[in-house]
Amino acid sequence: MHWLALIILVLASCMTTAVAAAGARAPVAAGAAVAVEGAFTVLCYHEARDEVRDYPDPYAVDTAALVRQFAWLRGSGYTPVSLDEIVAARQGGKPLPAKAVLLTFDDAYLSFYTRVYPLLREFRFPALLGVVGKWIDNPSGGPVLYSEKSTVPDASFLTWSQLREMADSGLVEIASHTYDLHHGMQANPQGNLQPAATARAYDSVSGSSEGDASWRSRVRADLAKNASVIERETGHRPRAIVWPFGSYNDELVRLAGELGMTIGLTLEDGANTPDVPLTALRRTLVAHNPTLADFIFDLRAPSYPEPVRVVQVNLDDVYSADPAQQERNLSALLDRIEVLKPTHVYLQATADTDGDGVAAAYFPNRHLPLRADLFNRVAWQLATRNGVKVFAVLPVTGFRLPQNIIAEIYEDLARHANFAGLVFDDKFQPGAVEDAGTLKFTRQLAMRARAFRAPLKTVRTMNIEPPLATASGTAAPPQNAQRFAAFAAAYDYVALVITPTHENAASPDAWLTALVARVGRAPGDPDIRRKMVFMLRNGPLPADRTASNLVARQMRALQLGGALNFGYVPDDFLHNNPPLAQIAPAMSLRVYPLAPGNKER
Repeated sequence: MHWLALIILVLASCMTTAVAAAGARAPVAAGAAVAVEGAFTVLCYHEARDEVRDYPDPYAVDTAALVRQFAWLRGSGYTPVSLDEIVAARQGGKPLPAKAVLLTFDDAYLSFYTRVYPLLREFRFPALLGVVGKWIDNPSGGPVLYSEKSTVPDASFLTWSQLREMADSGLVEIASHTYDLHHGMQANPQGNLQPAATARAYDSVSGSSEGDASWRSRVRADLAKNASVIERETGHRPRAIVWPFGSYNDELVRLAGELGMTIGLTLEDGANTPDVPLTALRRTLVAHNPTLADFIFDLRAPSYPEPVRVVQVNLDDVYSADPAQQERNLSALLDRIEVLKPTHVYLQATADTDGDGVAAAYFPNRHLPLRADLFNRVAWQLATRNGVKVFAVLPVTGFRLPQNIIAEIYEDLARHANFAGLVFDDKFQPGAVEDAGTLKFTRQLAMRARAFRAPLKTVRTMNIEPPLATASGTAAPPQNAQRFAAFAAAYDYVALVITPTHENAASPDAWLTALVARVGRAPGDPDIRRKMVFMLRNGPLPADRTASNLVARQMRALQLGGALNFGYVPDDFLHNNPPLAQIAPAMSLRVYPLAPGNKER
């Protein structure tokens, strides 16, 4: 069927389909891209095919679905914009239209020329195309290594001649997707393959990891080569870099900027409000050949964050001097997390074998004894096998070391491990209000880590216990409200580590409910509740197993009180504590009792 005929056919039925599709999903709030002036959404596509039903790539879409999506965008008031328009608006030029959308396509498949480009011309939609130089050059003439293990035929990719034609059209801007960093490389002794741009190559012969100078030289040479090849072949030097697998860090951003690529595209989800820098643009991934209903739902995704469910794990429980036993321990952890299905795992990165502070580390570093190079292995397995976000748990003052040494320890963790956030955790809790010096120091620690691991969310722990011998329902002491506000302003999340069964507490469940209410009334951020993660302290299993549902019961009390985010610490996965059958339903996100006054989503 001719392109124009296909488009006319789809347009004729698209609005009816869209109405039916909208009714097929629960109504959602307007996305941030619509509500915030100057905001825009970036869509991330990959391959387009006429039939994807039995095709193994989850990121492929079929041509008819793409036509329906383009037609719906046009008919629903969305305006695809170019990178030129986005840059001009950010520099104070013509404002972006409401519902602005940037269309991006990764990997430079041949189908972009045969299926997507004709659609762009018919709709007059601009787009950005990320090119992996080695896949286009492919000097061997055989299949191309696409990921760690999969290959695709070389004919699946564009030619430089086709890229020149599209670049000259004014509709397609060519971006760098690196020359040869779109693959995994061994990043730890256990053989995990991690994104080549950010991973430190591990040499199994020498038992050492790539150093700073070698890593910088390797990645800079790759970025420079691809930029030069694209400029030579198309006549246009790329100003945008599309990070493979969405993996990047502040140092890569700096190196790309030196080479003229001052715009970066990630795989973080969400709208690009004016506070999102051009160096780290968010993109909504179009995957699993979505129906029009799912496409509309994802595009209009609510701007508020999803609830958080956290399990904190001590690596001391995974570690064993026997490698085989250590792997069995890891398998037991992964199997348990798969059943629990939390959104986050807080993973202890240091060892405290004597209970008196940090004794060793589970990652290579310059200052602490290395108990085992284990953190990167466990964090990667949790993220890739269980789909959770792993946050590294490290102390601040608990190191009892000079600040410059502590900063280097944080930096070394980011060099040698792949994780999504930092939990600043101290057994010895700071004063009533976080002092300015500590706030400044934790910001520096996060900055040092982001040089090699970005983006990183931050969490500050705060120990809360009920006062002794209080009446039922008494909330936390008044001075805690100041700490709630100070922590919430400084960090992405605040983890309230709570022990409701403190001796002489009159009614633990009522106290939990009162605590949630108190947090919701704290000064400062009007939506402070969304930043609070209530972390229940898990104790030893009682001799009477009938009383072992304590943590699950307390989670229900938190939910009924209106808590959005919660979890527990620690998870004793080796001894099924808390019992899986009881805790899994309480951790579930399928049912969430909304606080009074909240609107249904």
